[in-house]
Amino acid sequence: MLDPRAFERARVDLGRCDICTAGKAVYRSRETQANLCEGCYSRLVRERNGRAGVR
Repeated sequence: MLDPRAFERARVDLGRCDICTAGKAVYRSRETQANLCEGCYSRLVRERNGRAGVR
């Protein structure tokens, strides 16, 4: 399970998203060594907020 709090926006080219492989990666987590695009990061945040009961 990926934690969105572990990700930070990158200023360098990270290549493609590790989840969908379609989008350009703009977030990275050094802890999990994962790169995410804007869409996958947003989905990750929404899922976490949904579990926490945040609308």
